[in-house]
Amino acid sequence: MPAFQLSHATTYAFSSPVMLSPHTLYLRPRSDHKLTLQLATLTLSPPAEVVWRSDLYGNSIAVAYFSGETTRLDITSELSVETFPRSESQRRLLLETGTAQYSPTEQRMLWAFIDQPRDTADAVTAWIKRGASTVQKGQYERLLECAARIRYEFDYRIRFEQGLQSPSETLRLHSGTCRDFAELMIAAARSLGCAARFVTGYVYTPNAAPGSSSPHAWAEVYIPAVGWIELDATNGLVDDGDLIPVASAASGVELTPILGAFTGYGATSSLSVGVDVTKLA
Repeated sequence: MPAFQLSHATTYAFSSPVMLSPHTLYLRPRSDHKLTLQLATLTLSPPAEVVWRSDLYGNSIAVAYFSGETTRLDITSELSVETFPRSESQRRLLLETGTAQYSPTEQRMLWAFIDQPRDTADAVTAWIKRGASTVQKGQYERLLECAARIRYEFDYRIRFEQGLQSPSETLRLHSGTCRDFAELMIAAARSLGCAARFVTGYVYTPNAAPGSSSPHAWAEVYIPAVGWIELDATNGLVDDGDLIPVASAASGVELTPILGAFTGYGATSSLSVGVDVTKLA
C-alpha cells in the first residue's frame, strides 16, 4: 500500500509586533480503513498551548493559544501515513451488489451534504445537460463524466487569496483553483441527487520540486453501496491512494487548514507556504 511522509510549513511574517488570536488548525488526518496515521508532529513558534478537539464532522482540530507579542509565526506539521485505496473492480463489485437509493435515515443524516441553493442547482444542472453523453449511463458513470469535464473543459488558475468561487462563478469564468473545482464537483453531484462534501488534504505529485506542493482540495460523493468516493476533478483521480485526506465538511467555506487572526496597530503580514509529499518505496 502507498506510504508517504509529509511536511507542511507555513510562515506568517508581520511588519511590527502583533498579538495572535487562537488559531484553528486542520492538519491531522483521522485513521480509518482508507488511511493509517503512523506519526504526527506539530511544531509552533512562538510556542502555544495546544488543545485538541473534534468538530461536528468528526475532524481532528488543534486550537493553539498564544501569549505575548511576536513578529513571526511558524507552523510546521509533519506526518507519516499509509493509504489503502480501493481498486476499480472493488468499487464495481460494491455497486453491483449494493443498493443505489438512500434510505430515509441516510437521507435525513446526509441532508447538509445534499441541499444547495436553487440558483446554483439550476446553473449546474444546465451545464450538466449541455455536455451530457447521449448514451444511457448510471449515476456513478454520470459522476465520472462530470469530473472528467471539469478537468478538461476548465483552466486551472493559481489564486493565493483565501475564499472560494461559487459554482456559478466557475462556470462563468471557466477557470478556478482546486478548491473551486471541488465546489463545482460537489454542486454537480448534488444536482444528480448525491450527497457530496469538500475535502482538504494533500496529493502526491511525482517529480515535484521540494517545497513546491501546496494543500489540495477535492470532492467526496456518498453512494450507498460504496460509501464516500474521492473524486479529484483537478487531477482526474478516483479513490486514489495518492490522495491524503485531512478533513471534510459540507462546504469549503467551513474548512480552512489554518484559521486565525492578529492585532497590532498598523501591522501588515506576508505568507509563505511549503509542502513536501514524499512517496516511500
